[in-house]
Amino acid sequence: MRLQPLTLNDKPIFDTYVHRSHTCLSHYAFAPIYVWREHFQFYWTLFSDCLCIFAKQADDYFMPILPMPIEMENPKYLKVVNEAHQFMLDASRNPQVVRVENVPQEITPLFEKNGFSVRLKETEYLYETVALSELRGDRYKQQRHACNTFVATHPTAKLRPYCSDDQDECLALYDAWRETRSRRYDDPLYNAMLDDSQSAHRVGISDAETLGLVGRVVRINGGIKGYTFGYPLKADTFCVLFEITDLSINGLAQFVYREFCKELMDTYKWVNAMDDSGLENLKRVKRSYHPCQLLPSYNIVLSTLKVNVSA
Repeated sequence: MRLQPLTLNDKPIFDTYVHRSHTCLSHYAFAPIYVWREHFQFYWTLFSDCLCIFAKQADDYFMPILPMPIEMENPKYLKVVNEAHQFMLDASRNPQVVRVENVPQEITPLFEKNGFSVRLKETEYLYETVALSELRGDRYKQQRHACNTFVATHPTAKLRPYCSDDQDECLALYDAWRETRSRRYDDPLYNAMLDDSQSAHRVGISDAETLGLVGRVVRINGGIKGYTFGYPLKADTFCVLFEITDLSINGLAQFVYREFCKELMDTYKWVNAMDDSGLENLKRVKRSYHPCQLLPSYNIVLSTLKVNVSA
C-alpha cells in the first residue's frame, strides 16, 4: 500500500467516505483524529474503493477507525480489512501494537467469525439533545440547581461564537484548568492524559474553522472562563469534542453544556459526549446526565494467519 500523509487538505475526501458510513461512534469524523497529529503520524490510502486511515507511533501502525465506508454486506469488505491488517503487521516492529480501533458493537460478531479477536476499547455516551437543553424533572435537579446558581451570580453571561481572536485566551484557560486538575489528582497516568490533551486542544482550537468545529466561549468580567467545541457527526447527531471551564466558578460547566444544547436542539436529536477515558469521576458526571444509550466500541486484532474472506 502506498500511504500519503493526512493533512487538512485531505478533509474533503475523508468526509466523502465517512458520510457513506452509518455509525454514531465519535471517531468517524476528521477532527477527532486530526487533533492528535502531534502524537501520531497519520496516513491514508484508497484500497478497493475504501478509505483506509493509519496511525503510526514510533515504528508501529494501527488504524484508528475501520476502512470507510463500512459495508459488512459487501463480500469484499472483510478482504479490505484483512489486507490493511496484514500491511500493518508487515510494516510494524511490534505486532502486538497492530489493531483496528473503534469498531461498532453490532458488527463485531462478523469479525469474530472471520478470524479476529474482539476487545472492548471504551464506551461513549449518547443523550437526547432536548433533555439536556431543558434539564426537567428530579433526575436533573442537581444540574438545574447548578445552572440557576451560576445565572444568579452572572446574569449577563452568554455563550458566544468562538473567533480566532479568542485562541490565546482559550489556550491559557486550558493551562490553568490543567494546573488545577493536576494539583487535585496526583495520579501519573491522569496527568499524562492532561499533557496529551493539551496538544489536542491546541490543534483543534487553532484549526477550528478548517476542521469544521463549532466553538462557543463564555466571557466573565472580560475574560474567557469557558469554552466548548464540537462537530456534526451525522445529520441528527452532534459530538462534543472539548469542554473546559474555570473550575472555581460554580455552575459554569453545567451552564455551558445546557446552553450549547439549546443551540443544537433544533438541528440535532442526539448529542454524543464521547467516552469517559476510564476515569471514575468523569464516568459519574456523564452518567449523572442520564444517557439514553451507551455506545461500546471495540478493537479488533487478527488472531489467525488466514481469514475466511471472499476474493
